[in-house]
Amino acid sequence: MHMDLAEILAEAIRSGGTIEVDAGAEPSLMDASAIQHTILDRLGIDPKGWKLSLREDGVLRAPLLSVTDAASFPYQAGLKLEVEIALVLGRDLPVRAEPYGRQEIRNAIAATRLGVELVRSRYKNGPQGRASLLVADLMSNAGYRLGPELEADVLDEGRVADNLRVSIGDQSIFDAPSAHPDGDPLAALVAYANEADRPAGALLQGAVITTGSLCGGLAVASATTVSISLGPKTWKMEIVQSTF
Repeated sequence: MHMDLAEILAEAIRSGGTIEVDAGAEPSLMDASAIQHTILDRLGIDPKGWKLSLREDGVLRAPLLSVTDAASFPYQAGLKLEVEIALVLGRDLPVRAEPYGRQEIRNAIAATRLGVELVRSRYKNGPQGRASLLVADLMSNAGYRLGPELEADVLDEGRVADNLRVSIGDQSIFDAPSAHPDGDPLAALVAYANEADRPAGALLQGAVITTGSLCGGLAVASATTVSISLGPKTWKMEIVQSTF
């Protein structure tokens, strides 16, 4: 059953489609991680980054299907965008017995950039709160775009949040102080780095790590221009007509 789920999710990613999920077809989190790897294999993708989601009982992880500086992305039905802080690792963070502290993790970050995650659930009705279905579907990741480099002090504890403004076409859809769901963009990375059973190759030099949206998920209804301002940094990207 789980191999079947991997196959149909891979096809939904490839085609831009959606799938029905039976109420009982829920894999374990371990199986969901295996499904991720099968999907990547079927799509021929070697991930260049990871998204982390801090939960009460640990950290959920999913690969980013693409990571690029290209300021465009193909429109897909159900598409949303999330403005995030992208953390680019400057060195490996191997699994080890001695815990990593926040400052050591921060010192391992070579660059901090504006990031835009494109998300789309491949389930017709979403994962319906079932974490393992979310993980199996790569936590809805559709791709990731890297914007300008941010000042390193965006990672300072207690820093006053920059205002975030997002416009789609000529319509402003978000204008408020940026708010990370964990209150700290490094919290999930610190927690994940300290998980003894994480894959040894998960946190390698050059990997792009993202840990949560500063604005929630913003719906994109059609091909359009997206304008983003975070504090003094501004960036534009195009959502282009899809070939699906």
